[in-house]
Amino acid sequence: MAKLSHWVAAARLRTLPLAFAVIILGSGLGYLHTDSFSIELFGLALLTSFSYQVLSNYANDLGDGIKGTDDNKRGEQRAVASGLISISQMRLATNLFTLLSLIAGSALVHMAFNGTLYFYLFMILNVSAVWAARSYTLGSNPYAYWGGGDLFVILFFGLVGVMGSSALQTGTLHVIDVLPALVAGAMSASVLTCNNLRDREGDAQHGKHTLVVRYGEKWSRGYFKMLLITSIVLSLVFSIVASIKMSGYYPIVAHMVFQFVLRGQFKKFSTADTPEDYDALLKPLALTALLYCITTSTSFFF
Repeated sequence: MAKLSHWVAAARLRTLPLAFAVIILGSGLGYLHTDSFSIELFGLALLTSFSYQVLSNYANDLGDGIKGTDDNKRGEQRAVASGLISISQMRLATNLFTLLSLIAGSALVHMAFNGTLYFYLFMILNVSAVWAARSYTLGSNPYAYWGGGDLFVILFFGLVGVMGSSALQTGTLHVIDVLPALVAGAMSASVLTCNNLRDREGDAQHGKHTLVVRYGEKWSRGYFKMLLITSIVLSLVFSIVASIKMSGYYPIVAHMVFQFVLRGQFKKFSTADTPEDYDALLKPLALTALLYCITTSTSFFF
């Protein structure tokens, strides 16, 4: 049997900041719109997000392990590929977290939207999120292997995650939430792109056609920079709109902090050119996304 430490490592807890960040941002937006906040909904949303993320990491480990993509991987090693956890054990864990995710997500939707039309919409989104978490590298046609990862990351770590978390608190969707949702989505996509730049050679050898593999390193570096620039521009626009809405300047201060930190990551990326360099950028990028979500969300409470 695999050790507990192996399961914890395979859960890749360093990816949780991105998963929690969108819940924090969306919940703060809910307060901006209504001046109210449900700690119960927030806590259950975090639990659901945790279940989704661990499911995604276990399924990713399993899918790439079966296909041999993680063999001789540079940087972070995976449990199935390294033999620390067997395929049968990881498959069982993946199925268990699939069930936990469905239960937690369904309980959250029932608590927030029972008796409304949004109940049915968010139940569909719950099932879709579980499918997306499982299907990144697992299954007969995983979307990571044909370059769909960026689209799904922007969708679920941006639009659905942020706007959905806001709707949990308010009971409805708000168009203005699209702006910060796209900032969070673009930041998450930048983390994925940096990860795929690190793994470009191994992915190409095993038929994993990420956007980096499809279009090459030069295009991907430009795409990465475009994601960061888009994040800064959309963050600025939203901070102005939010400051006007709440008659305060704190959202603009939050944007300035985010812009300052992100420019530092931009400079580090400009000199990165090895898998080790890209790997070293992953944690700071994820923490920068978390910083944006926390500071922006917190700014609404002043």
